[in-house]
Amino acid sequence: MERNMNRKNLFWLRDISICLKSRKHDIILLFSLFLLSTTQSFAQYEPVEQVQFNNQIKLELVDELIDKISHNYVEIDKIEIIINELESVKHDKAFANVKYRQDFTTFINKVLQKNDQHFSVSSNPEISGLQKKETWFEKLARLDFGFERVEVSEENIGFLSFWGFADLNETSKEVISNHMQAIENVDGLIIDLRENGGGSAQTVQYISSFFLEARQHLNTFYSRASDSFEEFYTDPAIDFPHLSQIPIVIIIGPNTFSAAEEFAYNFKHMSRALVIGKPSKGGANPWHYFELKYGLRIAIPTAKAINPITQTNWEGIGVEPHLYTEPEDAEQKATALLVTKLHSKKKGY
Repeated sequence: MERNMNRKNLFWLRDISICLKSRKHDIILLFSLFLLSTTQSFAQYEPVEQVQFNNQIKLELVDELIDKISHNYVEIDKIEIIINELESVKHDKAFANVKYRQDFTTFINKVLQKNDQHFSVSSNPEISGLQKKETWFEKLARLDFGFERVEVSEENIGFLSFWGFADLNETSKEVISNHMQAIENVDGLIIDLRENGGGSAQTVQYISSFFLEARQHLNTFYSRASDSFEEFYTDPAIDFPHLSQIPIVIIIGPNTFSAAEEFAYNFKHMSRALVIGKPSKGGANPWHYFELKYGLRIAIPTAKAINPITQTNWEGIGVEPHLYTEPEDAEQKATALLVTKLHSKKKGY
C-alpha cells in the first residue's frame, strides 16, 4: 500500500511539472480548479452549528434512554444499576450545565460505558443534519479490508496485522484467502491485534478456520430479542493443513476490542495460541442502534458471547494475556518466543 502511495505521489509530481511548463493561463486555471475542489472537500466536513438542549429536552432523553435500555439491553442483571445511575444524573450539577447536543452525548456516554463499552449515544446522521460519516465496514472495505502488514521474516516467521474484521462477502473472502496463501508455508506466525477494533463475528469464524482443524465450536451468541442462541463453528472446507499446525503468538492490548477480543479469547482457551501483551478493552456484547428524539440514537448491546469452554466471556474485564509485555516490546518478544520454540522443536525437545 505504501508503494502504491509513493507511486501516486510520483505521478502527482510529474503532472505538476508538466503543468508548470504549460502556458500561464493553464496554470491559473489548474490552480482555480484545485481551490474549488479543496473548498468543496472541506465543506463536506464543516461542523454543523451547535444544537442547544434545554433542561426539559435532557430529562426527556434520559427517560427515553432508561426505557430503551430496560427493554433491549442483554445484560438484564445490570439494568437496575444503569437505571439508578441515569436517574441520579438528573440531579447532577455538571449535567445541569450541559447546554449542547454534543456535550450531552459525551456526558451520557461516560455514564453508560462504565457498565458496557458498547453503549454509545451519538447524533443520528439521518435526521440530525450532520454529514453522514464513513462506517466502520465501509472504511475496512476501502483499505484492503483492514490488513496492514502481511510479511514473512528471514527466520520464516509470518507476521499478520489487521485493524478490523470486515464484513464477510465474496470479495473479502478472496482478499483474506490471498493473504493466507502468502503466509501458508511459514514455520510460526505472529498475529498482531493491538489496534484491532473488532467487526464481524462471521469473519472471526472465517479467519479462524485457516488455523484450526476440522469443525470446531468457537463461540455462541445469545440474543435477548429472540431469546435464542446462535453457534459459530469453523468451516472444515477451508483446508490449510500446515497453518493449522504451526505455533501462533497473538499480540493484544488496551485497544483490542470486540470481535478481535473474541478471536484472541477463543484461541487462548482452545490452547491454539500464546497470547501476549496487555489486557484488551473488554467488550463482548454485540449491539444495535435505536433511534432517540432530538436527532440522537443509542447503540445498545442486545446479545452476548458465551465461550463453549469457559461458559462466559471477556465483558468488562478484557482478555488476559498469558504473558504481559509492553506494547513497544511485543513484536520483538513474540519473535523471540517463536524462534526459541522452533529451535527446540528441531532439536526434538
